[in-house]
Amino acid sequence: MIATQRTLNNLVLLAAAAFTLSAGTSAFAAEMGGNAASAKGLPTPAAAAKDERVKKAGSHEISQRRQSLSKEAILARDEILHAIFYLDKKDTKEAFKMLEKADGQLGVLLVRDPNLKLAAIDVRASIFDLENSSESIHKAIKDAKFALDKGQIQMAREMLSPLTSEIRIYTDYLPLEIYPKAIKRASAAIQESKPEVAVTILADALGSIVTDEDVIPLPPMKAEGDVLEAELLFSKDKVKNKDKVLSLLNSADAHLANAKELGYGEFQGIRDEIASIKSKLDLSKPNLFDQIKNLFHYKTYDKKA
Repeated sequence: MIATQRTLNNLVLLAAAAFTLSAGTSAFAAEMGGNAASAKGLPTPAAAAKDERVKKAGSHEISQRRQSLSKEAILARDEILHAIFYLDKKDTKEAFKMLEKADGQLGVLLVRDPNLKLAAIDVRASIFDLENSSESIHKAIKDAKFALDKGQIQMAREMLSPLTSEIRIYTDYLPLEIYPKAIKRASAAIQESKPEVAVTILADALGSIVTDEDVIPLPPMKAEGDVLEAELLFSKDKVKNKDKVLSLLNSADAHLANAKELGYGEFQGIRDEIASIKSKLDLSKPNLFDQIKNLFHYKTYDKKA
């Protein structure tokens, strides 16, 4: 019961925050083409990311996925939070109105697509930008294996936890098979003078939000950036920029070595092509970088797969 009460108290605080933000949400949503989630302080890629390309990639991924957010589902979720806020204030009349609005928003959504099961309501990203060498990564893995052999599971876990270099994209979805029914049940509870029951129903509904996680490995992305920069310098002046081009190609290879150590893939074909390019920098071969550019297709991993 204590845990349940804490959960309800947290939901009330969320509802109060949503209610406070509601006035600013409309103006911002209009500016963003109806994307109300942006007004909720949508997280941006972590400032800790050391590579500007990484930050841009994270921002690009969020921008692309924002296009799939459902304005109606976002507003319905917010109205439910408002309803909880009013129920906590014993204002069942306003709470009932909020639920009517939420029901209307979801109704519009389902009329448009009766078979829709999940509606996207939020997207955010976390960036874990590891800059260690493949040697230090290998050593950490070796030390973790040693700790495991000694039965020191938590120590091994602590050693392995930092070995991450990726963008994680989280997308929250409203389950449309649950929310309309929950709204109707909560509305009925309000009419029966059972506000506590209504809050519990709405809390359960909020707890059913589905979160999908996709992962984009950073090492191959950085390697591609190095290769593209090397190509640009090579095209400008292959003699003057030779040392810089070699440095960038070595950097790209190092990133791919890290990718292998971190378990993101082998990338041996790309590494072989990098070695081939390095051996031909003194030749006047045209389109030297064409082949390697076709090899880059860093993958987005769904952690649920």
